[in-house]
Amino acid sequence: MASVCLILQVRLAVDAIIMAEGAERKEQLAAWTADKKQVSAYAMNLPQIDNGVMVPPSGWKCAKCDKKDNLWLNLTDGMILCGRKNFDGTGGNNHAIEHYKETSYPLAVKLGTITADLEAAGNANLHCEGFEISHIIIFFA
Repeated sequence: MASVCLILQVRLAVDAIIMAEGAERKEQLAAWTADKKQVSAYAMNLPQIDNGVMVPPSGWKCAKCDKKDNLWLNLTDGMILCGRKNFDGTGGNNHAIEHYKETSYPLAVKLGTITADLEAAGNANLHCEGFEISHIIIFFA
């Protein structure tokens, strides 16, 4: 019986050690939560065009070519366009950059980086990468 109690006490001690947060981990968490997201000056008065664009949950492709990766959602008009061409010729065809040069619409978000429940996030009034979640919700069904 005494050996069972000793085994149980050792097991509880091991579990406590495994679950303990050390000083380094506590510092990391404190630094991470202390980071304040900067809100882009462009996001403060971002014009958004209610042109009926609804972004589907998947199956995205560039509106000007058939690229299906490195896609960016313009937060003013909902256009989905491919990003920059890489130095080795891979990547996009610069359509998102060309769209910016044509329209001066200042903010875009890379598709695939939006992972939160958008409705819940919008209700929480969160900021994400310098713009409000409400800037994204307008284009999602």
